[in-house]
Amino acid sequence: LYNAGTNLVNLLGWCLTDDAGNPSQWRFPNTNLPPGRFLVVFASNKDRRIPGAPLHTNFRLAAEGEFLALLRPDGLTVASQFAPQFPPQSANV
Repeated sequence: LYNAGTNLVNLLGWCLTDDAGNPSQWRFPNTNLPPGRFLVVFASNKDRRIPGAPLHTNFRLAAEGEFLALLRPDGLTVASQFAPQFPPQSANV
């Protein structure tokens, strides 16, 4: 994720999902994303949500591409998405 804004964003309650039918599949813990900074979230199926530690979703992404979305804390409003799917990924990149 990248915060292109000028204000700190608290991601508490924001969601990531690879399933359009389950928009609140994985929720962020209390995590701040400063302006102009990136945050890496691993789609590893390990479900780790400890603030300040590496974050891991409870799902994995298919290398050939699939739906992926970031939703606002209401769990319904899409902030960003790859639909119908993100492009195929390269191994070990």
